[in-house]
Amino acid sequence: MKRKILLSCLFIITLSIKSTVFAQTDEYYRPDTVKKERPVRKEIPPIENRAPVENKKVESELKNLAFKERIRLGGSFGLSFGTFTNVNVSPMAGYQITDKLVGGVGATLMWFKSKNYGVNSVYYGGRGFLMYQVVPVINIIAEYEAMNVEADSFIKYDARKWIGSPMIGASYSQPTGGRLIRAIHFTALYNLNYDNQLDDYGNNISPYGSPFVFRVLFL
Repeated sequence: MKRKILLSCLFIITLSIKSTVFAQTDEYYRPDTVKKERPVRKEIPPIENRAPVENKKVESELKNLAFKERIRLGGSFGLSFGTFTNVNVSPMAGYQITDKLVGGVGATLMWFKSKNYGVNSVYYGGRGFLMYQVVPVINIIAEYEAMNVEADSFIKYDARKWIGSPMIGASYSQPTGGRLIRAIHFTALYNLNYDNQLDDYGNNISPYGSPFVFRVLFL
């Protein structure tokens, strides 16, 4: 009985070994297309042997924009209270000349009141400007403004006179994401001609009351 059991065990072991050998042989002789897929290791060259990646220049898309897509519309306003009361608004239009340079024009309407000189009048005029971006939040500005103001003369009291104000300054800007109004600019300008803006009696007739001009500009 023991002999029969031993022979049965040997027969089962023999069959198992034979099946394993045949399975390995079949796998070996199968075509490459049906063999089990094995991950292919991708060799990465050492850092010192890697080819340098050239920095590609990103060309400005400005040259591809139509004229109307370069237009900016907005304006500025200013407030001053005290000895001189000055409230002014100015609609403006700008044009994107380059990626960093904007040029434009504006019209100005102003209410001006002076306690010292008894002036209470409306002034008007216009201006042209250039604004250049130094860094994303800082711009330098050059502006020329012409204003029609009241000025006493030897011939007529409360006469009207045109005065010109070349100004230079800078702005701190915050983008708005708008298509026409791209940013809000907090500007500070200096009037280079302030000391020469006098009436016939030597009184300064600048409507700003100071060589420094502060505005909030939307453009």
